[in-house]
Amino acid sequence: MICLQLLLGILILDTHMSSSVLSRSSTLGKQDVEEGQWPWQVYVQVQVNYKVATFCGGSLISEQWVLMTAQCFKHSLLKHSFVRLGAYKLDRTSKHEVKKSIKKVVLHEQYEKADDGFDIALVQLDSEVSLSPYISPVQLAKPNDVFTEDTECWATGWGMTKENVPLAPPRTLQEVQLPIVDNRRCQSMYNSEIIREDMMCAGDEDGQKDTCMGDNGGPLVCKKGDSWIQAGIVSFGRGCGRPNSPGVYTRVSSFRCWIRKHSGV
Repeated sequence: MICLQLLLGILILDTHMSSSVLSRSSTLGKQDVEEGQWPWQVYVQVQVNYKVATFCGGSLISEQWVLMTAQCFKHSLLKHSFVRLGAYKLDRTSKHEVKKSIKKVVLHEQYEKADDGFDIALVQLDSEVSLSPYISPVQLAKPNDVFTEDTECWATGWGMTKENVPLAPPRTLQEVQLPIVDNRRCQSMYNSEIIREDMMCAGDEDGQKDTCMGDNGGPLVCKKGDSWIQAGIVSFGRGCGRPNSPGVYTRVSSFRCWIRKHSGV
């Protein structure tokens, strides 16, 4: 693979760094999934400081690496953060679930804030996880993969079901099917924000289906043949489920070289 991105060095967080506020994450038009349906989905609890914790989604891409957004770890206490793999109902630990500590987080070196782009991060687990039907890595989109409004795509997560409405107990993993919105069309709706080429948009223009707070970092996967391919990472949006405000996602295919360089995946 030929890498055209400029690599300026890695920002690596350790257990002595502290916290930040997340900008976006959950899905409207959501529905419960079957356990094991999306085996790459992970739950990441992020310790903001010694009293406050928040959470993001993420996707398993190998036995020891998780892909998510940089915003989730822009200043956090890694020592007390952790990843739950195979999680289903957050309030009930599944027998298929594995909990891992975090060894290292690699943020994209050009990340500053989500709506400026480069909202991508890699999380290295403290040890490899054993794969199973409930814990399995997702395939990543390649630079030449194209996703259109005709592509079947789904987002998953434990985020809010609408603005300011948390997912109700037992907090079962949710899914929502989202149409891809062409970047030019998306830009015409986000006239105050720049929709970069390394971003992609998805969601109903009437606002009936969307991701929301708590879904940050989670995967947007699209069907290619018989396989599911991760096309995007939940990044930011203008509220949740508002008309003419589709969710904005980090475009995975734009960062394949970066992902491979820092994780080997």
